[in-house]
Amino acid sequence: MIKVGLIGYGKWGKILHKNIMSICDVKFICRSTDDYKSKLKDVDWVIVATPNDTHYNIVSECIRSGKNVFCEKPLTPTYEESEALYQMAEMYNVKLYVDDVQNWRDVKWNLMENNLIERKKKDSGVTKDLLYRLTYHDIYHLYPHIKHSEIEDVILVDSNNKLQFKVKFNDINIEFCYDINYDGERIHHINGTSLMGDGSDNPLQDMLKKVLNEDVDFEYNKEITLYTNGFIDILNKELFKKVAVVGGGIFGCTTAWKLAKEGYDVTLYEKNDDIMSQASNINQYRLHRGYHYPRSKDTAIQSQWGESSFIKEYGKAIVNGNVEHYYCIAKEDSKVNAKQYWTFLNELNLPYQQKELDFIQENVVSLSVKVKEYLFNPTKLKEICWDKLNKHNVNVVLNSNVWNLEEDYIINATYANLNHLLPEDKQKDYQFELCEKPVVKLPKKYKNKSVVIMDGPFMCIDPLGDTGWHVMGNVVHAIHNTNTGKFPECDKKFDELLNKGIVENPSITNIDKFIDSAKKFFVDIDKVKHIGSMYTFRTVLPNRDNDDARPTLVEKTTDNIFSLFSGKIGTCVNAAEEIMEQI
Repeated sequence: MIKVGLIGYGKWGKILHKNIMSICDVKFICRSTDDYKSKLKDVDWVIVATPNDTHYNIVSECIRSGKNVFCEKPLTPTYEESEALYQMAEMYNVKLYVDDVQNWRDVKWNLMENNLIERKKKDSGVTKDLLYRLTYHDIYHLYPHIKHSEIEDVILVDSNNKLQFKVKFNDINIEFCYDINYDGERIHHINGTSLMGDGSDNPLQDMLKKVLNEDVDFEYNKEITLYTNGFIDILNKELFKKVAVVGGGIFGCTTAWKLAKEGYDVTLYEKNDDIMSQASNINQYRLHRGYHYPRSKDTAIQSQWGESSFIKEYGKAIVNGNVEHYYCIAKEDSKVNAKQYWTFLNELNLPYQQKELDFIQENVVSLSVKVKEYLFNPTKLKEICWDKLNKHNVNVVLNSNVWNLEEDYIINATYANLNHLLPEDKQKDYQFELCEKPVVKLPKKYKNKSVVIMDGPFMCIDPLGDTGWHVMGNVVHAIHNTNTGKFPECDKKFDELLNKGIVENPSITNIDKFIDSAKKFFVDIDKVKHIGSMYTFRTVLPNRDNDDARPTLVEKTTDNIFSLFSGKIGTCVNAAEEIMEQI
């Protein structure tokens, strides 16, 4: 009696167990993958029915123990690993066989006349996984018909909730269509012709019996397995292009998971030890609707368009509660007067309600309006980003300064380092501003109030999530250093402050200037308590002080490099979708 050990007792493991019970002596069943090594000495064959990514380690361990191995498909995810296992089996003089039950069915069909493979299965997961769950099995069946054909092209037709692609050979074309959300009876056919055939009543048992008795063509099984691995490698390369997204801010994160959702193989590179640790985490946390940009209608309109898509994807990061939002036009030194602002609001259909504010000093503003706008919680936004990155299997590489990337496409979303990775003739000048964002505790009258004084050298206050604190902004005093050029510059004394979150008792701060300038507009603002300050670089287009434009721009700078110039945070989803269209 042949002694067999079974490793893995999931869905397929149970089926294998049922079929081998009548033809051999099952010495052990290991339901997990960590308790089998000590028992290998008791068996002649080991049957491996574990998750795909465990096959290489388990099969190689069994081979090195001198055991014959039967493994479910796929043997490994790559041609190189499968070839290494066969070489190892030859070295240790043991048998290695991969489940090819398809070839034990009596199926007759004409590939030249029927060239559509279609599977419909109610399932979920990443479309890329279908290559291993479904295509891998189909190639075993197709092998006799295509083994002498040369692949000329692979064309992706659809990857949205299904995987549909065409493979053009030199003598035949085959179209594959796998629907993973089909709600009905499972279908597996080639233009209506069943693949399952009318062969043996129990082809699986027949196969196992012959394999365990070594009455099969092991060389042919090796040939078909390696061919299939190579075929899947080609499909992976052609269907799921590799994309590097550089920069783990909100724009980079959104682009990464959106591309991964569409089937791209995405790696997100971030130089810090966490995502969203720079400008995406250090700002006013306002989801702009356009109110802030009366001198740049393009920026205002872009903000309007972005708001709904941002809320759709990141709505749970929106600050709940009774936050009131106000915009005020200063009587003096404003580049827009009250009448011009009214005209702007009406032209863009931005809702507002004129309102007198008791916390604003008398005779300093010509107009104050209450508007409908939102704030987001940066901590919650980061959590959602991590969830989406993990859900869509984005490979996130932290603490990484990248230079020579080999992915098919590179998306530069580094904000302050957009010239990074570009040749000199493609680099552009930007205006870099080293900004301070003081975090303060304001008097109770400012609780849940967001106020912007416009439109000139003024300031704003915005609640910081649910902390009970506010973040102060100031057009003039927030900026510690400005340079126009290819890369940001600053004194080394800022190293201990830059992108470090809220720094208590910072060695360099303009908080007194913030407060002094705010006194002109805000009642009792001198009673503020300084919690600390945040510091980061802001990147804007140079020479745009006349309109203060903050557009989001996507540009293809080389054949495979895209630069994403980040405007307002609310446009991050639209920017990701534009990149998908251009790729």
